[in-house]
Amino acid sequence: MKDILNKYYGIDIDYYKELDNGLLFQIDGINYLLCKTNYDETYINELYKVCLDLKKDKTLLHDFVFNKNGLLLTEGYILFKINVLLDDITINDIYKFNQIDCNKYKEQYITMEKFWEEKIDYLEIQISELSDKQLINYSFDYFIGIAEIIIMFLKKNNTNIDLCLSHKSLNSLKTIDFYNPLNITFDLKLKDIASYIRLSNNISLLEDILDKQDESFNKAYLFARLVFPFKYFDIIGDMVVDQKEEKDLVIILNQIDMYEDYLYKIEQMFGIYLFSWLKKSN
Repeated sequence: MKDILNKYYGIDIDYYKELDNGLLFQIDGINYLLCKTNYDETYINELYKVCLDLKKDKTLLHDFVFNKNGLLLTEGYILFKINVLLDDITINDIYKFNQIDCNKYKEQYITMEKFWEEKIDYLEIQISELSDKQLINYSFDYFIGIAEIIIMFLKKNNTNIDLCLSHKSLNSLKTIDFYNPLNITFDLKLKDIASYIRLSNNISLLEDILDKQDESFNKAYLFARLVFPFKYFDIIGDMVVDQKEEKDLVIILNQIDMYEDYLYKIEQMFGIYLFSWLKKSN
C-alpha cells in the first residue's frame, strides 16, 4: 500500500496505522485514509458526484483525492482526506444524517425485505454448492427461520418511504467508518438509529425513540432492524464466499441463548410477538 501512495500520489510515509481495509496516516497535520474497495470505476465516479452534491448540505464526509493520472480508483484503492476524526460517534451525528433529504434517489432504493430475500437466496445457493462446514449446515436453518419471519412481518407492514442519508453498515461507533463515502447509502431514518442502539445497547434511548413513533410502520421497521440476525449472515457470507475462518461463527453460536433473551426483551418492549418458541420464566 505504501508503494501505491508513492507511485500514484507522490506520497512517502514512514508512520501510519494499519486498518482492516487500509492505512491511516497524517501529512502536515491532515489525516488521510488509503482505503481498499471492491467497487469499479463507474460506481466510484458516480459516488463522487453524489458526494459533491451532498457537500451543499455541509456533510462532512471524507474528501476524495485524485491520483497523478486524474483518477479516483488506484489498483483497487481510494485515497481520502479525512475531515472528521473523533473517538466515537453519538446519536446527534446520526440525527444530522437523518436531516439530509435524499428522496431524489428513490429509484436506487431497495427495501430491507427485498434486499435480504435476495441475499439469503444467494447464500442458500452458495451453501448448497460449496459448503462442507458442519457449523453452517447445522445453524443456517435456525437463522433462516428467524429472517423469514421478519421479512414476512415487514411485507405486511410496508408503507411509503422517506429517504435520508444513511449507511450501508454501522459495525462500530468510530467516525472513520461513519464519514467514509464508500459506506453511505440512502435509507429510512430509523436504519442508522437502530444500528446505533444495537451497538451502544442504549435501552433508555430506545424507549425514548419508541415513544415518539406514531406510525405503525416505523415501529415495525425499528423492531425488524433491532432483531434481524445481520451479523450471522455477514459471517456466513465471509466464510462461504471469501473462505474466511469459522471462529467468528463459533462466537455467534455460543451466544444463541443470549440472542433469544434479547429477542424476548425487544418483543416485550414493542408489544410485537413474532417468535412463538421464546418462553421466559421469571
